[in-house]
This record gives sequence, structure tokens and C-alpha cells, in this order.
Amino acid sequence: MSPAVCSVTKKKILEEQVSMAHQYGAKISVELFHGGMFADCRGTGAEPWGPDECERSFQEVGGYERIEPDVLDVTHVHGMTIDDMHQVCREFAASAVEARRMGFDMVMLHFAHGWLPAQFMSPFFNHRIDEFGGSFENRTRFPRMIVETVRKAVGPGFPIDIRIGANEYVEGGLKVKEVADFIESIQDQIDMVHVSSGLDKLVHATSYIEAPSVMPHQINVKYAETVKKQVKIPVAVVGSITTPEEAEKILSEGKADLIALGRPFIADPDWAWKACTGHGEDIRTCIRCVSCYGVATGGCSQGCAVNPRYERELRLRTEEILMEESRKIGRLLYDSNGQRKGEEILTKGRGEGAAAEIVSGARRRMVIIGGGPAGMTAAIGAAEQGYQVILLEREDRLGGLLKISETDPCKVDMRNYLTYLRTKVSKLPIEVRLNTAATPELTESLHPDRIIVALGSYPRSLPIPGADQKHVHDIVQAHQVNMGDRVAIIGGGASGCELALALLGEGKEVTILEMTDRLAGAGNLLYRAALGEQLAKYPRFHVVYHAGVREITSGAVVYHLSGEDMDRDRDFRLAADDVVLCVGLIPRSEEAMQFLPLGYDVRMVGDCVAPRRINEAVQEGYFAGRYMM
Repeated sequence: MSPAVCSVTKKKILEEQVSMAHQYGAKISVELFHGGMFADCRGTGAEPWGPDECERSFQEVGGYERIEPDVLDVTHVHGMTIDDMHQVCREFAASAVEARRMGFDMVMLHFAHGWLPAQFMSPFFNHRIDEFGGSFENRTRFPRMIVETVRKAVGPGFPIDIRIGANEYVEGGLKVKEVADFIESIQDQIDMVHVSSGLDKLVHATSYIEAPSVMPHQINVKYAETVKKQVKIPVAVVGSITTPEEAEKILSEGKADLIALGRPFIADPDWAWKACTGHGEDIRTCIRCVSCYGVATGGCSQGCAVNPRYERELRLRTEEILMEESRKIGRLLYDSNGQRKGEEILTKGRGEGAAAEIVSGARRRMVIIGGGPAGMTAAIGAAEQGYQVILLEREDRLGGLLKISETDPCKVDMRNYLTYLRTKVSKLPIEVRLNTAATPELTESLHPDRIIVALGSYPRSLPIPGADQKHVHDIVQAHQVNMGDRVAIIGGGASGCELALALLGEGKEVTILEMTDRLAGAGNLLYRAALGEQLAKYPRFHVVYHAGVREITSGAVVYHLSGEDMDRDRDFRLAADDVVLCVGLIPRSEEAMQFLPLGYDVRMVGDCVAPRRINEAVQEGYFAGRYMM
């Protein structure tokens, strides 16, 4: 919350949150925050405050996009005076005292990610020439004032935590040694430090705060370890720690004292319970898609890609209670065969007979065609709802397109999620038939009451000369073969870029030929920024934009550059030992529609409707399986 006295309405909301946490024996902390020069002052007539007086037209760094350009308008930033600093200190203190009064067990002072205290500490922002700028001692003077004022206000017995960024990932930014020195200087006034990294308002640096899937795991552990060696108070670490095994390893090696989790609890609210009871294999793992993060998605959260119940729990629980109540009533009127008690047998699957079947609680049979993410989540949802489930998969193992994660070191999150889905399917009463190509005749012979078609999609080819040669692969084949030293990837979407990262990690030279002017155009903001950060690390990576491929020869790709520049308006040759076509997917919609005339309730889900993100596949599959009536 802002370091100012909350409104009555906000107090009530916060007090209720405290009550809920304490109801279950938990402890609860609240974050105290000041935006400084990045404060959103729209509609207030106020000026943001910062270390220096300036015009807030924040420049892009390294050619990356900015976040929230409507907030970072050309606005005058007021350079803070000593009186302003004392006022902010009093507001932090007042907020901490109010948090204690409302029942919070601790406060976190947010000194990270480029907000006001970090703006003073960082030479990237702080250009003052008085006693609050220049040297490390001067730059940390105001942040120390905040800590001292808050501690004096709440007394010695109330816990204070500080979240701090150990690396801002900008030239001239705050570094880990300075952070460790700062924490050491105030450790007698605080009870814990919470180590993060990154810098808000610059997309490439923000991608380290909420690291997308192309970033390494445990990105802040090395910083926490550095701080821990220098201080005596407990050190917490956050950042791309997704499994109990990762968390336990950090603790056992003494690199941190506490593990902070955010997105993993969104993906699976029972993460901690499953971990502490020895059921880590049942954790629905976060895939770090950043769909839950409004900054990445243009201010509109797209929910959780792997947890369809996220932000819908109340509605779905209400629907489930109503459905169960309907079944209780139905069991008084119908027997398990759909026969109304005292009357003739009703026609199953039609009219009143269908209603009888739904409400009687009869064990219905659902056939699911396709064992990719949509099909598996449909099977899970249906089995949890009480269906007798038969899952048909044409290949020798479940996974669909997720199987490419099995051999791609860059897809550890997707691989973990695939393992979760397979484990969940194996533990539920789901009959899985592998190596079984579903046909309408086979499906009908199973006498299903409901059918879900999740046939997925297959890689698209290109109608150009040479596309059928042996050294030309689609995205699935590319993860199953050993390629030469020079690889050309046609298509710079997310799949092509992630394949490029894997190949670059093997030491190969990779060139992406992309028709548009950007890579991973369908990816969200932070994903694209993180992708750019990772690809830029490899000197053997190249990208050609506005490239239209004309032909693939035995040792090269011939492409044409579009544009007004006449020197570019010609054909070029790119030497390549192997070529990968990453030009999209074709839905198996025609194949899927063969099942519609069977006369049963049939629903198509996932990529066979249209190739999209995993979000849609998981949500459509789950809701179809669990709530299809």
C-alpha cells in the first residue's frame, strides 16, 4: 500500500484480508511502497517526486520498448527537498503503525525495482550533487532515514522486511555489492531482507522481475548468496523458483534462509501443502508464461495458463454446488439407468431422458480423442467430475506438441508441466489407449454419452521449391534430429526463437528469416523483451527481417528482401546445413468434424479449433471435461 493513511474502504478490505489469514493460522505482511518519479499522477494535478528535478520523458534503453508509455508522459518531476524527505519518512512510518494496528504481522519496505528508495540509491537515477547524491554513503542516506523512522515508530518488537533489487540490469545501475553493504549497514534495524532484481518501467529490465520461460531458473539466488555472506539477518530470495526440489536445494546449500514464491501459488494454490506432505509430483507447475502479469499483457491479466480456476474459484465452486444439488434431487426421481421411478424407461440421450441421466448421478462415459494438453486436461476435469473416461491417443505417449519439450533444454517449464499432466492422468481413473487412431466407428462402438475432440494441429509446410528435402525439418522433427553447424530457421515466432536458443546453446550458428519486422510477434511484452535479452548473448545468432523465402537448395536458402531500398530489392543466399520451417500450425479441424454427426454431445477444444497458445487449450479442455452437461 502507499505510505499514506488508507481510506476507510481500503482499511476494511485490508482488515478482512488479515482476518482471513489469521483464521487459518497464517502470518501476513503488507508492502509499503512509494512510486517516486514513476508515480501515476494522472487526474490528480500533482507532480511526481524523485531524486532530481527533470521532465519525465523516460528514454528507451537499448532499443527496447517502454512499459506504460501513457504513465511515462512528459511530466515535470519535482526534485525532493530535505523537508519532502522527512514528509515521506513520516508517511512510511504512519503506514507501518497503521498496518500494525490493523493486525498485520510484519511490513515490507519496498526498496527495489526502481521505486523511490531505489531511485535514490541507484546512480542510474540519482544525479544529485548534495549530501543525498554521489557517493554510496550519500545515495543511501535517504533510504536509511526511512528505515530509521519506521523502526522508531513501530518499536523494537515489530518485524520489518525489506525487498531490494540486487541488480538493475542497466549500465550505471545499482550493483549487488552496494546492496549487500547497504543491508549490512541497517541490519540492526530490520529483521529480514528479501532479494530480487530488475528495474520497472524498462521492459528488458522488468523481464528480470517476472522472468518469462526463456530466462534461467533461480535468477536471484547468486545475489541472495552474496548478501547472506555479509549479513546476519535472514535472507529471503524470490525469482523463478518453481519446484520443491529447487527450493530445498537453495536452503540445503545455505544460499538463502527463506524462499518467496508468487506465480507458483497462482498455478497451484496447494503448492506448499503438496510439498510439505511429500506429494511434489502432484504440483501443477508454473510455466512462467507471464499471462498473469498485467504489465506483460497490456494491463489486462489473461489469467493463469495452467490453472483454469484462477480468479474463477468462487463462480466454479458455486456451479459445482448447484450441480450436486441437482443430482441429489435427481436421485429421488430417477434410478441409475435414467428410469423415472414408477414410470417407463426414458430414452437415453434424448429429451427428458438426457435430463434424467444428468441429475440421477448415473456414471456417464466420456470419450476424449487426442492426448495433448487440451485432451489431458479434459480427461482430468471429466474424471474429477465423475465421468468414466476413455482417452484415445494415436501416438505411443501422451503430450501432443508438448513432447518437443522432452529434448529442448530451454523448455524446462513446459517439460515440468507435461510431467504433471501425465502424472495426474495416471493417478485418476482414466483409461488411456495409446497407439489408437480414433475413427467415428471406433468411437461409436465405445457407447459414449459425451465426446471431446482434441486432435490438435500439425506443422505447416511451405509451397516452395526444395521444401521436401531431407535436410528440411518442421518444428517437431527439429527436436528429434542432429543438425549441422549452420541452421536457418524460417519463421521468427516463439517456437522458432526458442529452437534458436536451444541450438545456440549447442554452439551452432543460427539465422532466423522473418517476414515481419519483429520476433515472437504474438508473444507478450515481457516475453519478447526476455527473448531479446537471451538471444543477444550469442554472437553466432543472426536475424533477417522482411525476408520472403523463395527456394531451399542443398546448401542454402534463397530469400528476397522487401522494401523501398533498391539495393535490398533482390535475392540473397544464406548458407545452411539444415533448414527448419517454423511457419505455423494447421488445425486438424476437418478430421475433428468427422465426429460431429455421431449424434452425441460433441465439443471440439484446443488446436483443432484453431492453433493458439497453451492457455486456450488448457482452459477449453478443462471446462469441457468438468462442466459439459
